[in-house]
Amino acid sequence: MKLHLLAVGAALSLVLTACQTQPLTSVPKKQPKEQTLTWIHHFDEEGARKWLEAGTQLFTQRHPSYTFTLTGVDGGNYMSLLRTRAISNNMPDMYMIDNLESAQDLIRTGYALDLTNQSFLSQIDERFLNGVRTANGHIWALPIDVNGAGVVYNKEAFAKAGILSPPSTWEQFLEACKALQNVGIIPIAAGYKDSWTVVWDIAADLLANQHAENRNWIADIEAGRTSFAEDQIHFKDILQRFGERLSYVNIKPFETDWNQAQLLLAEGKAAMIINGTWTVDGVKSKNPASNLGLFAFPYSNDPHDAKFGLKSTGGIVINPHSPNKEAALQTLALFASKEMGTIFQTNKKALSVIKGLPSDFDPTYVELDETYIQTGRTYDWTSLPTDFVNQDLQKVFVNALTRFILDRTHNAEQCIQELDQGFDRIRKSSK
Repeated sequence: MKLHLLAVGAALSLVLTACQTQPLTSVPKKQPKEQTLTWIHHFDEEGARKWLEAGTQLFTQRHPSYTFTLTGVDGGNYMSLLRTRAISNNMPDMYMIDNLESAQDLIRTGYALDLTNQSFLSQIDERFLNGVRTANGHIWALPIDVNGAGVVYNKEAFAKAGILSPPSTWEQFLEACKALQNVGIIPIAAGYKDSWTVVWDIAADLLANQHAENRNWIADIEAGRTSFAEDQIHFKDILQRFGERLSYVNIKPFETDWNQAQLLLAEGKAAMIINGTWTVDGVKSKNPASNLGLFAFPYSNDPHDAKFGLKSTGGIVINPHSPNKEAALQTLALFASKEMGTIFQTNKKALSVIKGLPSDFDPTYVELDETYIQTGRTYDWTSLPTDFVNQDLQKVFVNALTRFILDRTHNAEQCIQELDQGFDRIRKSSK
């Protein structure tokens, strides 16, 4: 028995010795597999892209198992690309929309997640949820910024031409164009090589007249409830004003793209761009020292009609079929925070929809706030689209406006006749 105990003791001693001399090996913890969220957008402006990159990088820092692939697409082809991807069931995890009207087919076919009860929406100014809420009360996107339709102008160019204040009537607008031309400054920069800018060159006038007549004329035209010739929002006058100011745009506007048009304004070679407030970001990304201002497009000779159209529609949408849906919702929660709102206003040079942020983040918007917002000289164009949902109708519209520009006589009646004939043809072929 004693020998047996000695043998056992010797064996234990050998085991303990082996344990002491052999290094202990640990099994490494299994690292979580990295997931990539795909996000498609149509931001061209540098500031908007910086905001997107900053937000997604911040999310990745806080959630290391997730990364993002950001894909920018030309604005003119953006919705067509999304629809093509929807048909092939190849939608991204997240994407942007400009407004609910143009994205109804994506919502209807189940490619937009209902965000109605998400807690992060409480961080958004209630006024700016109207543009992402359908009639049944459901919310389909996280809104981003307050978009305006009007005129962006270079204050130094105006000063060189002796223009003391922005025009508030159509007559004053034309006088300003002549004064600018007389000192060798291009009055209006046009980048028609990018076809979407053709429509946006008349958008401020078109929206203001739809608002004045209290009707969604674009929807009425699309549905065939009215015609261009019936002139219910004075579309003929809109075209005639467009024709009058075409003599003040840069030469060869169809050889000038949107970036080049913004550069003309940034450098003071041109004085104005008639478009959306996102233009401020694009121009300042090319010349941060640009001294810019904003004023309402003066479509009549009554200064009281010169109101600045503001709204927030569209925003960030989540694909409900995404395997990363929960991470996408967490991403939206981050982008709805004051932290990201501040980054947005600093980089994109646009008014954020997030509560509690200052309005003096950029001198351009201080002027907009003091001249228009604080004085009540604004209107809400949430329910007033600028584009037709039917892409065939939209092409007819853009092509007719293009021919109107190229026609040296700028014949409004001929353009209207072409539009009615083209729209009737599309409607008949779709029946």
